[in-house]
Amino acid sequence: MSTTFEENIYKLLVNDDFINYIICPNLILNEMWNEFFKVNQEFIAAANEAKSILLGSNIDLSLSPFEMSELGNKILNKCA
Repeated sequence: MSTTFEENIYKLLVNDDFINYIICPNLILNEMWNEFFKVNQEFIAAANEAKSILLGSNIDLSLSPFEMSELGNKILNKCA
């Protein structure tokens, strides 16, 4: 059974606004999510973990510079 923490991570990872907030932030998304986290402080730790997952900072992949560039381009294209 999932914990609330894991459930909150999942909720954030499937939320298009949260994904855009992390990958392609803008003023509107920053304001929206800052307000959300003020009201829903229980999501802050889950948001930090979800951010790490989205940015790949907790994944150890041996990608070539070309593969990293391609991956970055695919992510950026999803934001457009």
